[in-house]
Amino acid sequence: MPASLPLFPTAVVGSFPRPEWLLRAIKEFEHGRMTEVELSQHYDDAVKLTLKEQETAGVDIVSDGEQRRFSFLAFVSEKLPSFKIVPVKNLMNKEAMKLAEEMNLPINVISQPVITDTVERSVPLALDEFEFAKQYTEKPIKVPLIGPYTLLINSWNRRLSSSAYQGPYDAVDDIARTLREEILALKKRGAFFVQLDEPGIGNFVDYRYTRFLLALNEWKIRAVDELHKLAVEMINKVLKGISGMKLGVHICRGNWPAKEKYLSRGGYERMITDMLEIKAEQLVLEYATKRAGTVDVFREHRIEHEIGLGVIDVKSKRVEKPSEIVARVEEVLKYLDASQIYLNPDCGFASGRPWPVVDRETAFTKLRAQTQAASALRKEYR
Repeated sequence: MPASLPLFPTAVVGSFPRPEWLLRAIKEFEHGRMTEVELSQHYDDAVKLTLKEQETAGVDIVSDGEQRRFSFLAFVSEKLPSFKIVPVKNLMNKEAMKLAEEMNLPINVISQPVITDTVERSVPLALDEFEFAKQYTEKPIKVPLIGPYTLLINSWNRRLSSSAYQGPYDAVDDIARTLREEILALKKRGAFFVQLDEPGIGNFVDYRYTRFLLALNEWKIRAVDELHKLAVEMINKVLKGISGMKLGVHICRGNWPAKEKYLSRGGYERMITDMLEIKAEQLVLEYATKRAGTVDVFREHRIEHEIGLGVIDVKSKRVEKPSEIVARVEEVLKYLDASQIYLNPDCGFASGRPWPVVDRETAFTKLRAQTQAASALRKEYR
């Protein structure tokens, strides 16, 4: 741990709600009433504001809030010409529609990056975002990137991608290499923490969303659980041999603004053996949501990873009391050393531009409560 980080470091997972004035500016640009240069200035200002708000809330490891991205996933198609952004509603078929209705998926606002050409890092994915953000903060910066498995299962579509890759497995090496090259570029420029976002793995506790993606993109596999091995192998292929920076994997449990009953249910114990094979220093897990089960998984398995412990429910407008957060951490301290635990929200507060799960003020207040809880823990466990 760097000397600048205290015990129980606090972090964000990535995204932060976009300011209303930025959303208006994007619409103005889309309607031809604003230039790209003018819009870029709005993006710059939104990043500066987000960094300042996180610093004011006392966050130790900050991010740019993903202000420039359409979503944590679809931004890949905004950067790389290997992908085309496609509204999910344009990909739907009868089976996918049935599954989407069962989960109340907002298919009218979700877009996917779809592979349309050989995948390669022709331009940076996040390096430019990091280079800008580091000019405006002295804090360590976390750079979120889409994880390789989640990118693959969302982006290889039988109808649109077969001309580039005959099957999804044929794209594995190119996707892994593209993300690996981005991480190495970030390392070279001094990035402190790169986090791979892998909701695809989080879906292994409850296969509803996985089955939706398989139907949507018309994958043909023998059994859903054969994807477990693929996911771990892809992540480890990306991360193999990279040192000198913190590497984490966020195992997300779903973050669109739907009722909890529609999102994945089940504890991490359902996939813990796969998780522990991931060669990342930190696993970023969601434990504020009741859907994630209990912390008994830490008692039953030897955990050597750092744990980015989700202590803030990003989908609830109720602001947690610092004492509640302390209690959540102390449950985990029965099984893990204090030095293994980072504090963060369960997920980002707005993983997609069109669907923030809470407003900016609520997100800020929740982060401040997280900081207050960390301060209390440090006094108790120093």
